[in-house]
Amino acid sequence: MPMPTLLTITIFLPLVGALLLMAAPSHAYKLARSTTLLIALVTAGLSFYLASAFQVDQPGAQFSKIEGYGTAAPHYGSQWIQIGNGPGIRFALGLDGVSLSLFLLTTVLMITAVCAAWEPIKERGPKFYALMLVLQTGLLGLFSSLDVILFYVFFEFTLIPLFFLVGLYGGPQRKRASITFFLYTLVGSLLTLLGVIALAVIHAQHSEAHVLTFSIAELTEGLRNLKWAPWLELTSVFQSHDFTVLGHRPMFSPQALIFLLLFAGFAIKLPLFPFHTWQPLTYVESPTAVTILLAGVLAKVGSYGFLRFNLGMTPLGSQYFMPLMATLSVIGIIYGALIALAQTDLKRMVAYSSFSHMGFICLGLFSLTAVGVDGATIQMINHGITTAALLACVGVLHDRYQTREMNEMGGLWQRLPVFASFLILAALGSAAVPFLNGFVGEFLILLGQFARSPFYAALATIGMVLGAYYLLVMLEKVLFGRLKEPVHVGHHSVGNHHDLHGHSEHTNQDHGHLHGHHPVASEPATKRLHWYELLGLVPLMVLIVGIGVYPKPILDRIGPPLREIGRGFYQPNTPANARPAADPQHPTTPVTGTPSPETGRPRLAAHTSTPQERSR
Repeated sequence: MPMPTLLTITIFLPLVGALLLMAAPSHAYKLARSTTLLIALVTAGLSFYLASAFQVDQPGAQFSKIEGYGTAAPHYGSQWIQIGNGPGIRFALGLDGVSLSLFLLTTVLMITAVCAAWEPIKERGPKFYALMLVLQTGLLGLFSSLDVILFYVFFEFTLIPLFFLVGLYGGPQRKRASITFFLYTLVGSLLTLLGVIALAVIHAQHSEAHVLTFSIAELTEGLRNLKWAPWLELTSVFQSHDFTVLGHRPMFSPQALIFLLLFAGFAIKLPLFPFHTWQPLTYVESPTAVTILLAGVLAKVGSYGFLRFNLGMTPLGSQYFMPLMATLSVIGIIYGALIALAQTDLKRMVAYSSFSHMGFICLGLFSLTAVGVDGATIQMINHGITTAALLACVGVLHDRYQTREMNEMGGLWQRLPVFASFLILAALGSAAVPFLNGFVGEFLILLGQFARSPFYAALATIGMVLGAYYLLVMLEKVLFGRLKEPVHVGHHSVGNHHDLHGHSEHTNQDHGHLHGHHPVASEPATKRLHWYELLGLVPLMVLIVGIGVYPKPILDRIGPPLREIGRGFYQPNTPANARPAADPQHPTTPVTGTPSPETGRPRLAAHTSTPQERSR
């Protein structure tokens, strides 16, 4: 079977399964969950088969259909909508090293999400699992899109299942959470659409070929080589050292304005301070299975958009706003860690922890150094794994005790020793302990940011220490000391909810302790994890250790696309024969556009202070 066809099947297989589940009766939740798990396993198997066929040294996107191959202007995918005399909007799917990593993350976390919903979701189960599969298709299509309009279609498509998953299956405030999330994301994404259209129009009007294209690769390359003077206006700002975010002329340059339009949608998805206010409520009110995909995958859509669009297509705007982005990132890191430290609800703590750690990813991206961007990209994967593992562990506890309050439990190591080992490993991975996955990403991020600005790196380190502290406090409260088991209502609770229209309904959820119940004592919770809980957690534990010990396979695959993005950044004018060679002893210096013949990594210039650093 041709690889482009296999990629398409992998993306749309969950959607086919969702259509079948929509026809199932509402009481057939056992059939629905088994079918969904089977589809998730098959989809993951196909994705790893694609990964095994991925050629590390091959440039550009792979597994994509190419029309006009061998001609002067081949195009990815097939024509979808003809516009003007160009290639138009194309149905183009493919994977490079960065998108492949996020593609695999999505398929793995879908298995964990299905397992987390195995017992809590029973009422209207088939509809729930169908919406989950629709969401998976949206996420897989988004990460594999090679056309900006197709990317935007999938970007918006994810809103539909999430709105119903949160609004119909969430906690007591689910109506508010779903509407807040929907409105925040919709407004931001519409501004991002304006930015995307502006990029395509500017490229069509001012490129040498004057062809309207929506190809991500063609736009990235074409905009990088654009000779239109206003597009390059920010270079004069860098050269003159007249660098101020409040300066009238730079703020209204095309790259700066389009950067802000793109920023609007991606900052909300990330979420980045101060656009995060939808996140804690939505994460807490969502069923645990949905929160796993929200925190583990959907948040990466924002950072992926920053990388692919802001850094790739508006590189001068990214450099211009670099101090602002670093400031917002550091505020988010410290603020999120402090709020997480004050939480007693486990799920709320993980929500604020996720917000804090996403600030690290943004900080690494906008360090604009080779090692910092590498670290941010691999940290997208690591954060998804550790956050999903923590949330799955929270779901295990809630499934047994119907509470997430840390103060109501203690000494659970004695009752659930295997679970305790999983929770410890997930927490230590999130705390960036060496030889676990979180350390790889955060170490590279801090290393890259230190080369750019030691001040921001030092502030981020404070957030890292706070993160380790609140995670260790959580472990001490929940697992160690005298055994203290919460009273509970049996293995699964039943709550009274109100649907989106305010009508009362009888549903099974993982929010039972919030619904006004007065739990009564019951039999001790089971000591053993069920098979579906092990299936959801064991692969994540393997990845936490495996990536921490040997991250090279991921770093090798993300390197080529990141080098290509790095070619667009401004560097001070120097004669070509005077450009310094790569220095393997200083791998943290800013990215330039020339690959090193010795290492194949981006050629790294000697670090000098940038105009924005001198302006401080």
